[in-house]
Amino acid sequence: MDLVDTAKINQEEAIQLAHILEGYLFRLKACQMPTNGLNKIVVGLCDLSKEGGNLRLRLLRLLKANFPDNRKLLESLMEVDLYHQRNHLAKLSLVILEEHRTRETINFDDAQVEHIMPQRLNAEWRLQVANADKVKEQYGGTLGNLTLTKYNQEMSNKPYSEKKEFYKDSNVSLTREVSETYNQWGKEAIIDRTKELTDELIQIFPMPNIKEVNEEEITGEYTIDQTVDVTGKAAVQITINENEYPVKTWKQMLKIFLNDLWNRDSLNYDRIKENNQISRMLFRPHNAPATLENGTVIETNFSASVILAIIAKISEICDITDQVSYTVK
Repeated sequence: MDLVDTAKINQEEAIQLAHILEGYLFRLKACQMPTNGLNKIVVGLCDLSKEGGNLRLRLLRLLKANFPDNRKLLESLMEVDLYHQRNHLAKLSLVILEEHRTRETINFDDAQVEHIMPQRLNAEWRLQVANADKVKEQYGGTLGNLTLTKYNQEMSNKPYSEKKEFYKDSNVSLTREVSETYNQWGKEAIIDRTKELTDELIQIFPMPNIKEVNEEEITGEYTIDQTVDVTGKAAVQITINENEYPVKTWKQMLKIFLNDLWNRDSLNYDRIKENNQISRMLFRPHNAPATLENGTVIETNFSASVILAIIAKISEICDITDQVSYTVK
């Protein structure tokens, strides 16, 4: 928004970028993927010196490796207990779907998320739905079994035939549609509705054309948790907690990272050594030993991709993933 205020980009560009980020954020949450690299992405996005000032291309580069595609989103929403996700993700998803369907102004503040197949099953539900307890356990909290209502307590665990009468008079189109579309409620209905609602969410939060970013164009800055093929690329810089360290080789990047880690907190090395794989790879030098500032001798005979994997794993162990990025050319 500051770039808009200073006339470096126009409002339309900012809106396009915001829509891409919005879709990325929603998909990450719905797919239960980590969001610890977001700070670096947002800070990196605002650097007009990269990609010739093309912020859309810049953003797509930053998001390319981790943007959940349509298939992953559908697979996740088929399985994830959305109701118990943090930040009221279930209600948010349902409100977004409803607002996308209608221009009517609805106050959702006092609306509640309704489980069509209730959380507590009674005898009628167990008689009407085959393997009701198993269906509830597997699909009860998924998107397809959820809707919005202001009469949650009144309906409680009533059978579907009675709930259906409530639903058809609802001012929420999502809820009315349930009564209009499904005569019975069970596993098949939940799966079918999940697919339908996911298709709508895919339209609301579309997948950008990531193909705009060709593999040959991999240059610039990346967060350490991004999966990027750096074969044939040269290391230029590693950034740790906003400290920028120029490098000439991948081995030098590894040494600088480990030196910074020691200077930041020497206990980090104890945490690293508790990971058997990292400890075995790093602290048993035999091919290309190198000495760090603290006198520790490490192995450095690794490919660029392995060095990035080592740095990424150590960053995760030390909880600094969102503080580490690297630049290639």
